[in-house]
Amino acid sequence: MVQSIVKRNGNIEDFNVEKLKKSIENAAIDANYEESKIKEIVESITNYVLESIKDLERVDSQSLEDLILNKLDQEYPLISKAWRDYNKQVKNR
Repeated sequence: MVQSIVKRNGNIEDFNVEKLKKSIENAAIDANYEESKIKEIVESITNYVLESIKDLERVDSQSLEDLILNKLDQEYPLISKAWRDYNKQVKNR
């Protein structure tokens, strides 16, 4: 199971699944999904991500984000777009 994450600036932090869930939730809110559907989406994407990285001890944040966005592109493109829009507007990425 992933224990740590390497941030873009090279810092290493403990992996926090709640941060992952909050990011997905915020993107779903920005995409105007109903609250009742958001919980289901968050759990589905989180389970997919955790299953995909279960054999790793450390993951870099860009790879993790790519994994999430690829899955969102397939299943929830409006959420993926909201995530990318946030990155452009707030994080200049």
